[in-house]
Amino acid sequence: MVSFRSKERKLIILCLALIFVLTSYHSFDSYYVCHEFEKNIWSQFKCSSNNFYPCIAILVEFRTVNHIVSIVHNVNNHIPSTWPIQIFHGNDNEGFIRNSTLAPLIASGKIFLTLMKEVYGKNRTNELLTDRKFWQQVRGEKILFFQIDSVICSNSPHKITDFLQYDYIGAPWDPSWYHHSKVDLVGNGGFSLRSRSKILALLALLPYDNKVPEDVWYADNLRLVNGSIASVNVAKTFAVDTVYYERPLGIHRSFTTCKIRQQLFKTCPEAMMIMPETCV
Repeated sequence: MVSFRSKERKLIILCLALIFVLTSYHSFDSYYVCHEFEKNIWSQFKCSSNNFYPCIAILVEFRTVNHIVSIVHNVNNHIPSTWPIQIFHGNDNEGFIRNSTLAPLIASGKIFLTLMKEVYGKNRTNELLTDRKFWQQVRGEKILFFQIDSVICSNSPHKITDFLQYDYIGAPWDPSWYHHSKVDLVGNGGFSLRSRSKILALLALLPYDNKVPEDVWYADNLRLVNGSIASVNVAKTFAVDTVYYERPLGIHRSFTTCKIRQQLFKTCPEAMMIMPETCV
């Protein structure tokens, strides 16, 4: 009996260890699969809204806003050709999107549209991005989430594929004003790279409490599911919001000083698409 229980205990420990290892290496697997997937030739690859992809870019926008089109083109021009773009839209702006210069990309399947019920209100982003049902509709594992107040910089030496090993990365918050935490400073969700599986695992483990913005909540809690979050030094090369870096991959619109804004305009002219050229 003692011998049997000992073997049973060893078997349980072995199973738990295996689960931990599989969870630990999930991020590495996503990183590897994305890189392997990029070796495919676009002419041999046809996107479909029914497929599930290793890597994808997504936009959620219910408004009919002119610069939706230019921002989507900007992102499309700077991500690998094997990454589709999924646009979540409402009834009101579907026609606008379909009849824009995005039409050829939609026809080819490089962009596919997902109709969803419009969500409005001050907390709509927090509610949507902490809803399991939303993430279950996203058709990829490694997700570049972008909003229309973000751009990718052509002059940056950094590429989106440089950051695939992380489960969450966004522009770091400036510790001089960000008082929520002096440790978890990464990062802003408006232009961010996320792992779908880690998000779903966290939401299953710990329901969102509405006490802080969704990006702050993920920064605080993703490590509970063994999520890999980039350091500040890495995150500042990924994107700029309030912490300046000369040549980031992307910029999320922020209320930086006039001096910093002018510096960003020189190194990333695309920033003028999302920030006014003159300071008030």
